This record gives sequence, C-alpha cells and structure tokens, in this order.
Amino acid sequence: MSKLEKKDLFWAMLKGWCYQPFSFNYETMQSPGWVHAIGPILEKVYGDDPELLKEKLRKHFVFYNTQPWMSQLILGSCVAIEESQEPECTETAIGLRTGLMGPFAGLGDSLFFITGKVILSSIAGYMALNGSLFGMVIILAVMVGISYLKYKFFYLGYQQGAKFITDQRANLEMLTASAIIIGFVVVGAMIPSMVSVATPLTFQVGDVTIVVQEMLNTILPGLLPVVVTGLIYYGLALKGMTTVRMVWLIIVVAIALSCIGII
Repeated sequence: MSKLEKKDLFWAMLKGWCYQPFSFNYETMQSPGWVHAIGPILEKVYGDDPELLKEKLRKHFVFYNTQPWMSQLILGSCVAIEESQEPECTETAIGLRTGLMGPFAGLGDSLFFITGKVILSSIAGYMALNGSLFGMVIILAVMVGISYLKYKFFYLGYQQGAKFITDQRANLEMLTASAIIIGFVVVGAMIPSMVSVATPLTFQVGDVTIVVQEMLNTILPGLLPVVVTGLIYYGLALKGMTTVRMVWLIIVVAIALSCIGII
C-alpha cells in the first residue's frame, strides 16, 4: 500500500523544479537540490526505520548533474522506484539517475537551452528590428509551455517509472536531432536578414561598370553576410577569443573597412 499522497508528489515535483538548479556545489553538483526534493519522500516511505532512512539519504547524496528540466523525468521515476520499497530499489534509482544524467544533459541542453534559445531569440530579434513586440509574446508563451512540460515530466516519470525513459530514449534522441536541424535551418535562413553587409565597390572595364555587390548577388544572394557570419563563428573558436573581444574586433574592422570604402 502506497504511503505517498498527491501533496507529497506535488511538493517533490516543485522542489525538484525550484531548488535543484540553484543548490549547486562543486563537489556533488546538483545533489543537494535532489536530496531536498526526494528527501521528504524517503522520510514518508522509510520513516519507521531511521537508520535505513539515513543510509538511503546518504546514497542519494552523491554526484549528480544534468539539465534541470529533463531531471524532472528522472526524479519522478526515482520516486516511483523508491516507493516500491524493493530490497535494491535505492541502488536501482541511483543507477538509473547516474546512467541517464549524461545523456539527458545533452538532450535537454540541445533541445531547450541551445536550439530553443537560438530559434526564439532570432525570431524575437528579427521582429524587434521591424518594430514588432510579437516576438516577445511568442517567447513568453513558449516559456509558459516549457513550465508546463517541467510539471508534466515529473508525473510522467512517476507514472511510468524507469520504463518510459529507457524505452523512449531513442525517440528522445531523434527529437533532439530534429530540433537541432530545425535550429540550423532557421538560423541559416535568417542570416541574410539579420546580418547586413554590402560593398559599394565598382570596377570600370572599358565602357562597362561592374558593380561588385550585384555580381555577388548573382552568385549567391546574401553571400557576404554568410561569409562574415562564418568568419565570426570560426574566430570565436580561436584560443583566447571571447564574445566581448569578438564584438570589439567587429566594430574596429567594420570602421576600418568603411573608411577605405570596402563596405
């Protein structure tokens, strides 16, 4: 018979949501927030045996670090496993947590932090340049949706136990790969709109005036913005280069090339 009530699950979900990313240390990373979330569950299930409870808390207080939103799936599953009170349930929960924190970190970062931020920020920035606030509305709506996902992730993990996140791992990886591809397509398509680079250079060949920008456009529209973006991307990977240094370098180079009439 389960000792857990709906309010126990709700508070575990909320604590995992709120505290796990912000109770960080450099020894066990996110484990203080994890134990803060799952600790009351363990007390409810194993409170009759203080020594056993102490041992289980100690086992959970080991290294743990993953993407916080995806962690809700793992937390819900581990709560379900601990609730079963099987002899090796804590070892199973810790093993599941340890095995999934790496892959889920990659999945969550790619799906939410990298791809999502890039796409949404690009859309909002483009709309802002055109005097529209609708991009901000889109971001707020998506953040509300993500908050709902974090809420559902915990209960999905709890209802399915370890089964969901092991059986659906391939589908999650496919979803992440698809999101990354979409991100590349969106950002690539927006480069000519967001990066404004053109050259006023002209050459006189006999009676014919060659406008360099028009010639470049016939080769590939938006060629200069793509080349400049590629050079910036390459430069950011150089040793010692930072985003701030790159911004200043862009300003200096742009002023210099403008003064000599190249751009």
